[in-house]
Amino acid sequence: MLKNPFNKNSLVNQYQSLINQINILETELKTLSDSELRAKGFKLKKQYENNQNLDSLIAESFALTREASLRTLGLRHFDVQLIGGLVLNDQKIAEMKTGEGKTLVATLPACLNAITKKGVHIVTVNDYLANRDQVSMGQIYRFLGLDTGLIQEGMGRLERRENYTADITYVTNYELTFDFLRDNMALNLTDVVLRPFNYCIIDEVDSILIDEAQTPLIISDNISTPIEKYIVAAEITDYLELNIHYKVDEKNKNVVLTEEGSKQIEKILSIQDLYDTEDPWIPYIINALKANSLFFNNVHYIVQNNRIIIVDEFTGRIMPDRRWGDGLHQAIEAKEKLSIRQKTETVAAITYQNFFLLYPKLGGMTGTGKTAEIEFEKIYNLSVKEIPTAKPIQRKDLPDLIYKDQFSKWNAIAETCNNISSTGQPILVGTTTVEKSEMLAQLLNEYKLSYQILNAKPENVRRESEIVAQAGAKNSITIATNMAGRGTDIILGGNINFKIQKKLYDILTLSKNYIVSKKTNIFQSQLMRQFEGNSQKFISVLLSLLNDSKFLKLSDIDILRILRENDRISLPRVSYQCSIRFLINELVSYYKKHQEQENKIVKNLGGLYIVGTERNDSRRVDNQLRGRCGRQGDPGTSRFFLSLDDNLLRLFGGSKIQNFMQTQISDNSPLESNLIAKSLDSAQERVEERAYQQRKILFDYDDVLNKQRNIIYFERRQILESKSVQKDIFAYGEQIITELLLELKDETVSLIGNLFGRNLFLNSSREFDSYELKIYLFNEFWLTYQAKNQELSVYGSKIMENLERTIILIHTDRIWREHLQKMTLLREAVGWRGYGQKDPLYEYKREAFLMFETREEILRHLVIYDLLRSSIL
Repeated sequence: MLKNPFNKNSLVNQYQSLINQINILETELKTLSDSELRAKGFKLKKQYENNQNLDSLIAESFALTREASLRTLGLRHFDVQLIGGLVLNDQKIAEMKTGEGKTLVATLPACLNAITKKGVHIVTVNDYLANRDQVSMGQIYRFLGLDTGLIQEGMGRLERRENYTADITYVTNYELTFDFLRDNMALNLTDVVLRPFNYCIIDEVDSILIDEAQTPLIISDNISTPIEKYIVAAEITDYLELNIHYKVDEKNKNVVLTEEGSKQIEKILSIQDLYDTEDPWIPYIINALKANSLFFNNVHYIVQNNRIIIVDEFTGRIMPDRRWGDGLHQAIEAKEKLSIRQKTETVAAITYQNFFLLYPKLGGMTGTGKTAEIEFEKIYNLSVKEIPTAKPIQRKDLPDLIYKDQFSKWNAIAETCNNISSTGQPILVGTTTVEKSEMLAQLLNEYKLSYQILNAKPENVRRESEIVAQAGAKNSITIATNMAGRGTDIILGGNINFKIQKKLYDILTLSKNYIVSKKTNIFQSQLMRQFEGNSQKFISVLLSLLNDSKFLKLSDIDILRILRENDRISLPRVSYQCSIRFLINELVSYYKKHQEQENKIVKNLGGLYIVGTERNDSRRVDNQLRGRCGRQGDPGTSRFFLSLDDNLLRLFGGSKIQNFMQTQISDNSPLESNLIAKSLDSAQERVEERAYQQRKILFDYDDVLNKQRNIIYFERRQILESKSVQKDIFAYGEQIITELLLELKDETVSLIGNLFGRNLFLNSSREFDSYELKIYLFNEFWLTYQAKNQELSVYGSKIMENLERTIILIHTDRIWREHLQKMTLLREAVGWRGYGQKDPLYEYKREAFLMFETREEILRHLVIYDLLRSSIL
């Protein structure tokens, strides 16, 4: 039974009864054969079909999943992991420390909810993690008769649809959201890839739902861009002086032009008014100043293949498909003297805040969720539950060291790395930008220390998982930008999986090249010496492999792919796959002994030593870095090195703190201060609170657009799925006639004639009352429609039906696209009304409602007008 480290109302007590049931069932399941265990899984599906009650199946499903995991992966879920799974199934966020097995925990609620056959989505932050988790955890699912899907960048429509129909699908938040947007732009049902949403588990939930909450996902089209204005604006900034012509607000990432600055620019451009509505220059100037003052190369972006690539400030990863909006991206391109790409117009957009609320059932996992608990509850209705660790945490978090300036701080960090590495203890240094990671690398070069560097540069990204996996090896120094969502465990002594892959790849490629080049004599003589330490059976299997003609035809890249996909192949289909698997298992048993020794050595050295190079704006990011050491009861140490001119202290520390520090620090020696620590904590809380308020405001505004989006997408889906939209066409036509009769009276007949595209002949000698006129016009519309139907029927019996549906969908999308542009302008306009003592949000809601109301009338007119004039050329 799980020990209860909390009080009687704790999470453990809440789930103790279920955990006891699962543990009792485990004893029974151990006696069953593999086929009998699978039969149990199929029986659960039948039970759900009969009673539609998932809650009654929780204990048995969890027990089955635990046993399947033990038999396939050799991993048995701890009782605390069962709690994590129960929390996820209860639509909550499970906060689990790094290394506590979140990936394995997700299999428990995933298997349970897959019983419904409605699909489960497990969302990760990058393609690597999605692929890794689907390969490894897929063995559990397949054992229980469930199939898995994987969505990766570059997949085609048919492949995506097939993977989304799987019982459990691994996908990134990015791919999933864009598939949703594309589905709601489809003109045929065959282009739709997603099923209706059912259950979703979000890994690194704080990274997705909080850090990325303010960035909308946008599908856009290029529009005309005044490139010369961006170039001229970039050049003008050379003639402007800070605090004279413009002021920079670093806290709010904004630039304000002074009156003197406006005059200077107007003089340079020889214009009368920067703010002229007919030919405005102000947005280009402001963006150029922002690009120069607030956005820096190797900090906020990198230049790759003559393109500006954004660097995610929270994860340190590049985002090649993202662009800053409102002309900022073009301004940065002009600053860096790169070719300026076209501006874009939004076709479809949604934020993660609103997207994930579309799931009827939602849960999430993270190592750092408690600090954002209020936001999770208020916006997503997700409470955060802290899951106990399987073993007590032994990590030591040492007090921060504060230095007077950056020079002293970075020298101290380099010296600390030198001192610690001399003992062999592994070090992980967390930096905030690419620039700083490379600067530290230069300092370590002066000490002649070897290190690995992981930042947004492409040459480093490619080796990400390998670098992180070996960060716990003896004598290693790893410099990495922020550690959120890295996914790979840092194992003390090093991770043998990558070492084995590399070793066997070298063995196989070298051996194959000897055989192919017919240097068999040289190979035979070097075999024993080259592979010393491997068993005789290893060498005999290797020799048999080298006599396999199919294996010899493989390229080096093929061999690498087979090694990486080894875990995915549950039943090897080709003889050489069996041999390769045997060789891997032999190397695992050989290296495991060595790794265990290394693990003990590194533990005795104190485990992984974490060095933070400054406090981040968010406590969560700092905690993510600290959490990389001390996994599963391992020892570890963390310490942050700070300076007075770090951004957080400089912008939010306050003048009192700065003055106090200046008097306390007189030389290069550091200071440990509880006052500073509390001040930093307070500053981080203020930054987090302000960021939350900004996201809350965004959510409130976007909620208006989201309600409208849901209506549009619902109506659109109904049109897409309907067999015929003829009733809608008749309703559109009759409603247009009724509205025109009410509003225009005498001019109605000519206007409707124009709508129908033909003359209407009315007997001028008699007067029609309104009812007769309406019936007459209804009949004329019906006859015009039938004539068009007959005209087009020669091209096929379904041509009119398909044309009607397509015209409605195209105009729905067109109106929605224009509505999105208007809503963006409205958002900007209402912001100024606050100065007139009006509530901007209320004004936005009121005018947004009025704008949305007119769309149906516009849609009716466009559809009928186009349909009755359509032709097939």
